[in-house]
Amino acid sequence: MSTTIQILQASHGDCIFVRHEQDGQKFNLLIDGGPAETFGSLYGYPMPLRLLLDELRANGEFIDLAIVTHVDDDHIGGFLEAISYDEYMPTLVKEFWFNSYKIISSEYGMLDAAHNYVSGVAGSETKTSITQGMSLEDKLSKLAWHDKVIHNDLPPIVRGGLEFTILSPSVKSLKRLGRSWEREYPPSDKKTAGRETDHNFPISHFLKNDKFTSDRSVPNGSSIAFVLKLGDANLMFLADSYASIVERKLKALNYSVDNPICCDLVKVSHHGSKGNTSKKLLDLISSKRYVISTDGSIFGHPDKRLIARILNANDDNNIFFNYESVMRSVLLPEDAAYTGRLHVCDAQMVL
Repeated sequence: MSTTIQILQASHGDCIFVRHEQDGQKFNLLIDGGPAETFGSLYGYPMPLRLLLDELRANGEFIDLAIVTHVDDDHIGGFLEAISYDEYMPTLVKEFWFNSYKIISSEYGMLDAAHNYVSGVAGSETKTSITQGMSLEDKLSKLAWHDKVIHNDLPPIVRGGLEFTILSPSVKSLKRLGRSWEREYPPSDKKTAGRETDHNFPISHFLKNDKFTSDRSVPNGSSIAFVLKLGDANLMFLADSYASIVERKLKALNYSVDNPICCDLVKVSHHGSKGNTSKKLLDLISSKRYVISTDGSIFGHPDKRLIARILNANDDNNIFFNYESVMRSVLLPEDAAYTGRLHVCDAQMVL
């Protein structure tokens, strides 16, 4: 059995590829597509998602399952580009998961597109409409789309011998999305790492009086987050999920401070935002490998307060970044005691 994980360089977004091989069988999983530039175009210099898909095509491989965790542009944009070309996602992907507005509405009896808006962290419009989500929905309706709502009341879902335990979203959070596809932030409120960051404080600054204030973005609360079980290994992918939703689900699965879930890897929620990973959540997880996916170009992610929170939760916790520049940006001379616990992801992380 072998498993490799690639945390693609997707700018400020997420794009993750997992390949699992066992008993001569292979399962390829793609989670999110980053913003549009993660794919790029058919012309000019190929970008990480296109390079990955080109490699799969050249090797005669397919993506067994592709998951769009939620509608924010830094997760859905690359998918929209790749699905626009028949030789890419339409022919390479065997099954898609995406909680679209239409299937949420059909499940819960709410459909009023004229008064709803989709969140996005890119684009120049004052208010980005539901267009991205509806566009992907329209394209998926012609493909192998699992057009049922994915939520955390479902029993584990099995694909190719792999088990998916859904941690988020809750039905309640999906209903919130159905009522209001709000923007996470208007473009004018974007914060770059250079303008707004807590990286100028040492890690020790955050170890006392660490207060947690939860993210309240409606789309983030609708994120598909899950534990992927591969044999004896557990991988936790948290998209941009709320800590509270994941906490409740883990407790419902009988995990506790005294009986935490053991994970070989945890993809940290919302690019290392301090509002999406609480100490209470960290107390329910035992893992030596926490991964943060971002280039730090939007909102000053990752928050150093969150980095300190992870490191302080357990002496064995290590954090991996998919951009070396981000790792270097958070380290100060005063943080020397922690440098051995911060790492750059390998091109392929092997379990």
